[in-house]
Amino acid sequence: MKGKLIIGFLMICLSILLPVILSAEQQPVNQEIDIIFLNLPNGEATLIRTETGENVLINTGAPSSYQNLLHQLEGLKVNKIDQLILTSFKKEYAGNTEAIMEKFHVSKFLFPGNYPKDQTEFPEDSVFAYWPKIKNTSLSENVKIKFIDENADDEATFLLQYGKESVLFLNDKEISFEEKLYASMQQIDIIKIAAFGSGESPSQQLLRHLDPYLGIIFYSPSFDINEDLVERLFASWIDAYFLKQTGSIYIRLTKEDYEIMS
Repeated sequence: MKGKLIIGFLMICLSILLPVILSAEQQPVNQEIDIIFLNLPNGEATLIRTETGENVLINTGAPSSYQNLLHQLEGLKVNKIDQLILTSFKKEYAGNTEAIMEKFHVSKFLFPGNYPKDQTEFPEDSVFAYWPKIKNTSLSENVKIKFIDENADDEATFLLQYGKESVLFLNDKEISFEEKLYASMQQIDIIKIAAFGSGESPSQQLLRHLDPYLGIIFYSPSFDINEDLVERLFASWIDAYFLKQTGSIYIRLTKEDYEIMS
């Protein structure tokens, strides 16, 4: 009799707990990703936190910006960087590669084709990929990267896509490059301007074609902003964020929309 009572009690507990367990297993992963364009004293760095919680850093800024970059990453509670992506090996983009790699235990890398890898001591288990060979890749199940092109200075331009939302990381400042963009993409949501806003691109024609809502301009004291470019951005009704003035910009994306958090 006692044994039957125990079995009955266990069956009741199981009937209560099983739906809870199954429900927890069936819960979808977070369907939001965060993109933080980090304001640095010199250079570019963008943190992407995927829907599965992985941290991907795009560029590392200039060496003089390291402490500032470190402070911001720690403020964002980044303990590990799962992948480091470089769009150029110039100091404003790659100046803290080794320090970031060591501090945040990075072992997965996506680099420009001619990155001088032999000048840095990487972990033995490092996994490398290179822009000229990578046409399409994924940061997670839902965060896709579409490679557009790499120019003669080994600067890579790519499109990041999450559901219907898209961010163009434009890294060629010349208008002649734009022909490669017209056939490969339509409307985008956010455009990261090349070369700290010092170039000619994006042209008025490209802005009409892409029709972005937001423009992001990083800062470097080594580059002078092209005022004609600034006028084009405002004339196109684009919300232009000059990070030196606005500070870091934190954007949260769902598959359908985006929200500026700060």
